[in-house]
Amino acid sequence: MSVDILTMVLTSVSMSVDAMTVNATNGLEEKGIKQGKMVFLSFLFGLFQFGMPVLGYFVGQTFEQYVSAYIPWIGFGLLMLLGIKSLIDWIKEAVERKKGGLEEPRERKIGVGRMFVEAIATSIDALCIGFAYMWLPVGEAMLFFGIIGVTTFVLSYLAIVLAKWLAKWLQNWAGLLAALVFMGIAIKILLEGILP
Repeated sequence: MSVDILTMVLTSVSMSVDAMTVNATNGLEEKGIKQGKMVFLSFLFGLFQFGMPVLGYFVGQTFEQYVSAYIPWIGFGLLMLLGIKSLIDWIKEAVERKKGGLEEPRERKIGVGRMFVEAIATSIDALCIGFAYMWLPVGEAMLFFGIIGVTTFVLSYLAIVLAKWLAKWLQNWAGLLAALVFMGIAIKILLEGILP
């Protein structure tokens, strides 16, 4: 039994959406982001979207029943914390601007810690893909998960490039957009995980 190429491609694109959306907010928040950092961020998203299904595939047979119920909650918690932090930062900045103490929105720098939290949070649900395809032979499973990783890298990179271009028009709202995206994806991950 194997997975057809159309299923692989559609699954890869659907698994990439969260990472792509979060990376777009990175491009909005850090409008002066350098090319190397854009590639690194996109690579991290792709790496984790590849790595999580691999982990799910190999440990799933033993631990799936113990961990699968917690996966949506972990992703929800991590992204909700990022969302709350972004919202607080945006509110502080807006208050400062209103008082006249800040001419332009402060440009956020996406730190390495945040990069890893984003990559983990947006890929934690990909563990379930590993669980779902445990029946595939190892070689085919790794190819499938590799396609997910590469697709995520490419789409995340394109998203951050587009967002960087849009940043000049959305700079006053970048922090709020980031907060809403993080919180929205957090809720989406939770609902997909707990609803039948």
